[in-house]
Amino acid sequence: MKNIEVEVQAEIKNPKDAEKKILKFGKFVKSRQQKDIYFVTPQRNFFAKKMPNEYLRIRYEQDKNHLNYSFLHFKRNGWLNSTDEYETLVVKPEIVETIFKKIGLVPKVIVIKTRKYFDCGDFEVTIDNIKGLGNFMEIEAKRLFGTVAQTRKKCVNFINSLGIEYDVRKEMGYPRMLYQKLHKK
Repeated sequence: MKNIEVEVQAEIKNPKDAEKKILKFGKFVKSRQQKDIYFVTPQRNFFAKKMPNEYLRIRYEQDKNHLNYSFLHFKRNGWLNSTDEYETLVVKPEIVETIFKKIGLVPKVIVIKTRKYFDCGDFEVTIDNIKGLGNFMEIEAKRLFGTVAQTRKKCVNFINSLGIEYDVRKEMGYPRMLYQKLHKK
């Protein structure tokens, strides 16, 4: 899919049970530690909106550091529809981080997670343990199944077929949830 990401993110109660059920549909690929630093400019704080619709991120990950810009598309009812994602590998993310700070970008949120990847045919499934938030699952379509709406429905159908206990909320997204938690008034 050309820069379009369609996925469903859900909070899960029992990651061990979810992993067992995922393995009935696919295979374990790898487990990684990731540190994501989200930046904003002083003039344009993406997190100032109730539902941020863009993010600029540096990801630190063993052998696969990268820079990412994401623009989120929401439906009229406020649910996430799809994401335009632009990503490139970065050999020295600490240098990019220094450059960002030197030109005035401000780190706003740091997401630290352990992520397990599973290949389930048409879907990449991850189980994420997010420091300060808990356990989550993401079901990402590897291709479009017709329209974006049809593709989201396929993702929802897949998570339902797993038979696990989960909760999907309109206002998800790890950086947004952490920002909200850290800046409660």
